[in-house]
Amino acid sequence: MAAASAQDVDPSRVYRCPDNSYTNMLSVVREKNCQPVDNANISVLAPTPTPAPAARGRRAPRHASGPDQVSSGAQSERDAEARQLLQSELQTQQAKLAQQLKEYNNGQPQRLGDERNYQKYLDRVQAMKQQIDLTQSNIDALQRELQHYAN
Repeated sequence: MAAASAQDVDPSRVYRCPDNSYTNMLSVVREKNCQPVDNANISVLAPTPTPAPAARGRRAPRHASGPDQVSSGAQSERDAEARQLLQSELQTQQAKLAQQLKEYNNGQPQRLGDERNYQKYLDRVQAMKQQIDLTQSNIDALQRELQHYAN
């Protein structure tokens, strides 16, 4: 087997394939119609073998008592940490929304000095409204996610 694979490699040449990969394996060269590269300073690595699709399907099914099983105490700690992170992010987003609404001033924010052109002002107001909508959407998503961790 080793002799057959050794004959299938050209150690003195490097080939560039149409998919911009490089190889010195002659079977790949023939399969992909690769072209030789002159004066190549390229390191070619052998491809890593992947299990056949049939071999992947024959794995033993995981059982609840398997080694990847997390204890209920550890899972409770993870859930509590996730809930705490979500609540922290929710508070941050709510504070951000309050600040945005204050600046938005019910659609009548204060004009800035460089907004002599009324269209610039309208564009800024529209961008502010979009940011408020995005922040509100984030808050809604965080609240939905927190419902998964309700006690």
